[in-house]
Amino acid sequence: MRPILAAQLLLALAASAWAAGGPAKAVVAVGETFQIKLRCNPTTGYEWELKSINRKIAIPLGPVKFRESPAKPGLVGVGGSCVLDVKGVKPGKTKAVLVYRRSWEKGKPDETFTAEIKVLPKKKS
Repeated sequence: MRPILAAQLLLALAASAWAAGGPAKAVVAVGETFQIKLRCNPTTGYEWELKSINRKIAIPLGPVKFRESPAKPGLVGVGGSCVLDVKGVKPGKTKAVLVYRRSWEKGKPDETFTAEIKVLPKKKS
């Protein structure tokens, strides 16, 4: 299995980060968004893919996007972060499960990351 160095989940709302091996939990209100941010390097063929989430509770706001880490000009094969924006849409609980694999390879992924998401009722003004 190919280890992922310092895979992290970032909650933009709470500015908290978790290691991939530990429990990842997000608590947001309906209408709020947060980010799942994991180290990746698509130049190796590996990418994070959202495998499952209850879209009645929380929805992805587009595909997982790659953000390259700063590097010297001309450097190739630079890794970075794969980021998925998620929005709470209905009170409840769900899990976002992401897998790290090459798209053409079938079978067990190299890594799996799970974030437990709790969506609370919309905050009153």
